[in-house]
Amino acid sequence: MSRAARWWLLSDLHLGVSDEDPRSPGMVLPEFLRREVLAAPCPQQHVVFVGDTFELVGFTEDESLARLESILARHPDTFRALEECAARGVQLHFVCGNHDVELARPSVAARLSALLSPVEPARVQVYPWFLHVPRVLVAEHGHQHHALHRVPEVLRAAVNGTDELDLPPLAAWNAHPWRSRLSRARAVARACLASERAERRVRELAYEELLLAESLRLALDGVAVRDLARLSRFRTVSALPVAATRMVLAAAGRTVAGNQAPAAAGRFARTLQAHGSAVAWYVSAHTHRALESALEACPTRYVNTGTWSSDVRGHGPDQSDRRAFPYAMIDLAADGATSGGLRYWHPEGG
Repeated sequence: MSRAARWWLLSDLHLGVSDEDPRSPGMVLPEFLRREVLAAPCPQQHVVFVGDTFELVGFTEDESLARLESILARHPDTFRALEECAARGVQLHFVCGNHDVELARPSVAARLSALLSPVEPARVQVYPWFLHVPRVLVAEHGHQHHALHRVPEVLRAAVNGTDELDLPPLAAWNAHPWRSRLSRARAVARACLASERAERRVRELAYEELLLAESLRLALDGVAVRDLARLSRFRTVSALPVAATRMVLAAAGRTVAGNQAPAAAGRFARTLQAHGSAVAWYVSAHTHRALESALEACPTRYVNTGTWSSDVRGHGPDQSDRRAFPYAMIDLAADGATSGGLRYWHPEGG
């Protein structure tokens, strides 16, 4: 098979201004980039970070810029490896997650591009919602399908960050942990009402214009993008009971997560298929559960890229072997065929 391009996808490094994670993702990533990506004999390579790459949420514009630079300064090996990738022609893609939503700010995205690829800033791209490669793959972090994390008007983050966005319910609960439970519960109630209002605004003309602009950037039909934006609508009456059930199960040491793709992944892929834009792979993250599986009633293959942090929640080999780092690799052949799937990388053995 003549390989035309290779896509490497990984997520949830959660790089911050400290380096206290026992798995040390900021120290492991440079090895991976140099020993795997830069060593691969492929003419066109792409590295996609599928969200929560940085701890960068809830800051003003100036604070976001300063924090991004502080994070890269705290992880100099990662910074240099990413620079080297861009300098050698590797395209770098950063999909925003719920922990690094401020990366979508135009000024912050531009600063990241300038820092990692000063000669060719276009080698670094930021996506506030999802990445689309026609017929090949879509990659989104996945928090938009988790009601308590969902930001209905997510595209506004690419206009002015979270300045005019209300906190989603779970973020509202965690915003002030020192307050009383009653006070935090009230904050969640207000956030639920705000999310309901935001879902209505998604259907208004002002947001339709943002969706149209995003459809052009994504090379997707405008109606398809509109339908995807409405795919996982927040509803208080359904979100809170589900969250309560999960909390009770978690307190009992149990989980509702299994070894199947989430229903939202199938809905997303089938929506693309219905609009004549089917892709071979749907890649997401967010749950920290590395997984590959089929999707129901759809030819698209599902991959969750798990996490490189220590908060592993899946049932894969990375749960018992903390030196196993999950990622997805997708090869595109010259004839348009794709191959690949979920992989695990070991620093000691590759």
